[in-house]
Amino acid sequence: MDFNEALVKNAAPVTLEPSETSYFSAPAAGLDPRLFRDNRLIGSVRNGILSALFDHLRRHYYNPEAYVHAWLAGSGVSYQWAANRTPGDLDCLVGIDYIAFRRSNTKFAGLSDQEIASMFNEDFRTELYPLTENYLDSFELTFYVNVTSDIRTIKPYAAYSLTDDDWTVEPSEPSINPKRDWERKVARDESMAVEILERYSQALANIGTATTDTARINSQAALKLAIEQGAALFEDIHHGRGSAFSPSGQGYADYANFRWQAGKKTGVVQALKQLKEISTKTRQEFESQTYGMELPTANVLVRRAALYKR
Repeated sequence: MDFNEALVKNAAPVTLEPSETSYFSAPAAGLDPRLFRDNRLIGSVRNGILSALFDHLRRHYYNPEAYVHAWLAGSGVSYQWAANRTPGDLDCLVGIDYIAFRRSNTKFAGLSDQEIASMFNEDFRTELYPLTENYLDSFELTFYVNVTSDIRTIKPYAAYSLTDDDWTVEPSEPSINPKRDWERKVARDESMAVEILERYSQALANIGTATTDTARINSQAALKLAIEQGAALFEDIHHGRGSAFSPSGQGYADYANFRWQAGKKTGVVQALKQLKEISTKTRQEFESQTYGMELPTANVLVRRAALYKR
């Protein structure tokens, strides 16, 4: 089976499904009662998240308590938690004292801060997230390391320190003040996504009705192109949102955050993410069948080379 045939096997109908987002919702009168009592995080919630994090880290690294600081951040710990979405969104952001990490884990001493952060995030995504994607049957709990070790530099609109059991950034009621051209730009995203999805759906239908090898091959190529373009647009929107919450971004008030949230509201983000997941799953399966393993990324190869030199 070639790659295009593998794509067809994993392809499924994808449509725009609008969704409520906390960003555009009215603030609640208080914090989420499933998480907070009297403005403090419920002890069992805090202990459960920290246990999941540190149990995972101890399987890979020595002495994580010496260099890890963890926060809950984002809409889940703000006054805009009550949007009608299931599961709710809960982000655990992890700060690393990189000097202390290298001191406790000397085999990684040759890695840069960015390489260490990427290493942590790959493990979180593949090993920890499957255990926490439906945390307490209520939340999609994700873990992420920012290269910076101080969460205040990425301008979160709320951040509760799991380590200190106190607020680092207390929640407020943020206001949305979009510039005149922001709506026009996100409308262009939606128009592009609709056009990509129409071509994707048409190609998928044509494959099912193709009566000649040539027609099937051409439809497979059209399907592959639509998937690649959809995945690329998702990455552009997603990467921009990450840049918004970086030392150079404007955080909640950044256009890239508005773009991401508007995309979730219209369903653009969810639909494009499905196309990216089809592409990723197909690549993983194709590489495993062809080479007997999933090929490592360039970042992984660089990291392995740095470790090997030691």
